[in-house]
Amino acid sequence: MRLRWFFIISIFYAVGCFAQNPNVFNPQAITVAVDKIPTSFNPFADQKLIEEQFKHLLFDPLFRWDQQQQLEARLVKNWKRINNKTIRFYLRKNVHFHSGNILTAKDVIWSFEQAKNNAKLRFFNKIDTITSNDSNSFDIRSGLSEIQLLDDLTNLFVLDSAFYQSNKRLLDTPPSIILPPITQLTMSGTGPYLVQKYNPVLGVLVIANNNYWEGALPTKFFRFMRVNKPQSRLFALLANDVQVSYAIPNKFMDDLAENTSTRLVQVPSSNAIFLAINDQLSPVLSDKKVREAIHMAINQPGMLKYILKDNGQIQPSVMAFTDNSLVQKEDKNTLSMPEYNLEKAKQILQVQPLPKQMSLLVMLDDVGNTRKVADALTHMLDKIGVNLVVQEVSSQNVWDNTNLYYDFTISSWQTNLMSKDNIYEDLFKNSFLTGYLEDKFKQKKIDGNFKSQANYFQKLQQDNWIFPLFYQDKIWAQNNQFNLQDIFSSNGIPYWSLFKVNKDSRLLNQDG
Repeated sequence: MRLRWFFIISIFYAVGCFAQNPNVFNPQAITVAVDKIPTSFNPFADQKLIEEQFKHLLFDPLFRWDQQQQLEARLVKNWKRINNKTIRFYLRKNVHFHSGNILTAKDVIWSFEQAKNNAKLRFFNKIDTITSNDSNSFDIRSGLSEIQLLDDLTNLFVLDSAFYQSNKRLLDTPPSIILPPITQLTMSGTGPYLVQKYNPVLGVLVIANNNYWEGALPTKFFRFMRVNKPQSRLFALLANDVQVSYAIPNKFMDDLAENTSTRLVQVPSSNAIFLAINDQLSPVLSDKKVREAIHMAINQPGMLKYILKDNGQIQPSVMAFTDNSLVQKEDKNTLSMPEYNLEKAKQILQVQPLPKQMSLLVMLDDVGNTRKVADALTHMLDKIGVNLVVQEVSSQNVWDNTNLYYDFTISSWQTNLMSKDNIYEDLFKNSFLTGYLEDKFKQKKIDGNFKSQANYFQKLQQDNWIFPLFYQDKIWAQNNQFNLQDIFSSNGIPYWSLFKVNKDSRLLNQDG
């Protein structure tokens, strides 16, 4: 009872005046506590407005990644290469949009044009043209490798062109509160679920698409409830107010693991925290042995244990998260990193001493882990005689204008792309490391040659200019009735259409 009361109080403060009105949400839905609710039903809107899990909930892409790091064809049935720049794709037949319209190549082409309007989806600019052959097939012309192109197409969610041309405002205008159950479609894709009720503050209720092209879905209703604070999501789960919860606080991992009524699900992710070293203020940092000594003085396993409670990984390179099918294993393991060795680090730095005071810029992340890393790094470098002066920022603009004027920077990065070249390009052009890497490439006189940039980035990692401190797993929790661990892709996206009740569990009748 105390937990339930604490949760209700937390919600009052987190999302405003909240009342459990039985008319707000279907009581038979599986309730999932999340940190964000969509404020747009446009799959090509900014990621802050609609997350990947909701895109896959309401729409289908042409391809997606499965749990084994393999590409899975979705709206595409098969494809073949026509020439060195052109691939022909064939759509599945008799796939219906939520409106009842039939999926055609025209919808793919129209959706591609909508995607190109989003500046952050810049990878679509690498596609030269998409042209239809007939209603069921289309050609894509580009200079990309096949794996690059198919990886990009995991982000091409297909929209109902006829529906949106008649309802253009639905792509441009955030949805309003639509309670009680809606009487008109708010979006039209081919996805497994439709929006039934919506409140941008409280949450969204979705209902299974009875005409879904893959057949009947194991779960009819989902209620995604917005609960801002991780602690509140945890208490909601323990009080049985929700059945599934995202982002349980790391500090509660041990206690929750001992609770027999709940199960933690640890989802590997490309979400990395990077340390970058800059020698513009302190020329001694240009010495390779000095940078190696600094790396030796950083206890990465200790950070993983005490900051993430071991809910993460230590990998020397982002290539650990590339696709399995088309990247050779040796490409993933070419990099090594020095082991934690404080005494050896001190010996090296006796010959090449560091300044007594150095600077660190920290880009704050949503969960507060970059700040914790900065605290740990401050403590570790103090052991080698360096006093770190730390500056924290939360503005992209401030970061871009100042990050080259610090000895060290800490920032986070994540992508849902998985081909080697796409990962590199995302780092080079769409991360907090972009300005730093552009400066390094400029110093080396590598201008626009992507292959040379990728090779040099490998060397920057090997020479300890830049390296991931650790990768942060996504942590979900559930009661023991469901198969939550089976619904995540290899790039960490939950596919809720795969969610079902375990055979040995008894739950309320999902069909009502």
